[in-house]
Amino acid sequence: MQIRPTLESKFIMLASVLILLGSIVVNHWVISTYRNQLISEAEIRALLLAQSTAISFTNILLYEELDLVTEGGLLDNYIRDLVADTLSRVQEMTVYDLDNRVIATNDYQRYFQRNSPEQTDTELAVGNDHLIRHIEHNSFEILIPLHISTRPFGTLVMQFSLQAERSKLSAFKNRMFLLTIGIAITGILIAFLVARTLAKPIKHLATEMRKVQEPRYTPKLDSKRRDEIGDLERGFVDMLGRLKSAADEKERQQQALIQAEKLASVGTLASGLAHEINNPLAGIRNCLRRIMARPQDLEQTQKYAQLMDSAWLRIEKVVRGLLDFAKKKELVLQRTDLNQIVKAACVLVDYRVKNQKIMLKLQLAQDLPAIDGDPQHLEQVFVNLLLNALDATPERGTIIVKTKFQHDKVIAELSDTGKGIPTDIQRKIFDPFFTTKPVSKGTGLGLSVTKAIVEEHQGSIDVLSSPDGTTFRLCFPRPATVSNYSRKASEATITDLGD
Repeated sequence: MQIRPTLESKFIMLASVLILLGSIVVNHWVISTYRNQLISEAEIRALLLAQSTAISFTNILLYEELDLVTEGGLLDNYIRDLVADTLSRVQEMTVYDLDNRVIATNDYQRYFQRNSPEQTDTELAVGNDHLIRHIEHNSFEILIPLHISTRPFGTLVMQFSLQAERSKLSAFKNRMFLLTIGIAITGILIAFLVARTLAKPIKHLATEMRKVQEPRYTPKLDSKRRDEIGDLERGFVDMLGRLKSAADEKERQQQALIQAEKLASVGTLASGLAHEINNPLAGIRNCLRRIMARPQDLEQTQKYAQLMDSAWLRIEKVVRGLLDFAKKKELVLQRTDLNQIVKAACVLVDYRVKNQKIMLKLQLAQDLPAIDGDPQHLEQVFVNLLLNALDATPERGTIIVKTKFQHDKVIAELSDTGKGIPTDIQRKIFDPFFTTKPVSKGTGLGLSVTKAIVEEHQGSIDVLSSPDGTTFRLCFPRPATVSNYSRKASEATITDLGD
């Protein structure tokens, strides 16, 4: 399972990395500064000791030269005592004469050796009163010329230990490490708290955004903040307001298109339904004439009264169906039997089916689960599809309407035996105002409105066309409460409405 990085975790991670890097850099800088300070203090102390020692040694050499000191070995004794003193931190001391020979040292094996590098002579010759060289990791040496005014006597070399400074530095590093860890942990905790504080309103805003399933949703946001998050919340609320207005306008326009197409379909149906009304009226008229011709024949009057009542009921059914179809109505979802919708739509186009001598077959599945739908809107869908099929199907052709339940979907398929839809325009047939019919026969809104109604019912519509005919396939979701559907033969009911 892949963990999605959140803004909070990214902030904490970035802050942690920056704190750790900053702590490391500051730790290195502080330790380096402290090390330089320790070494600088050690050099200053050593230089003071070396300068005072050089003065003493110069006096001793002068006294020996003037024979004012008869006791020899004063330099060696002085060196031995100074090296033995641990507080002085002197490791080695050597005195060279003008010929660079060792004349005094704490290492007796080096007596009278020549051991003064040319670089040392050069650097001391330019007027420097001393020279400091770090010769090892834990020690350094100071070279001081021995002279009185312009009278040289030689060179003093003193080597000092830095072991004490290294010990202090090591202890300081340990303290700094612990301090750095403490600061880093504290910084990370602060970053965590800051991230939680900053991320909380953002998380709340994201939660409200995820709840938005339609533009009419009203988010529960406190837009009184004066920072950028408050600006974001107010912008989100304003955006929802604009989306709601756009959705309302879109719905209004869509309802207008649906009603316009419905009225266009009513005009198409009216001519055919007029015959459905005229025929029963003619029958009623004939019945009345026969009754008026023989008013005393009660048996005949009763027989023709029943016929007139049947004709009147047929007229009432046809007119009511047409009025209900034409009535403007908001979309109201309810449990709807799709088979009944198909049958009602077929009644409205029955005259055209018979007039064109077309075979209309219904293959309706038994026990078809109900769907959440609006009967009037769904009836308009099937009327639109049937009218298109009638326009595309030649005389003596066949139109088949099937319903079935498959893969948890309620499916309706309407097939005709027309010439099919060319491939290059199949992707355009659902576009508003696109039509291949003459101007007087089509508005170009039928399939566009049909697709919009189907999608309002959370369904889908697809078309499969070939030179042998076209099939429109509609899929609707089954309500969650419907269960235990018994699959029976999809062609259990076949109704022939043709001649």
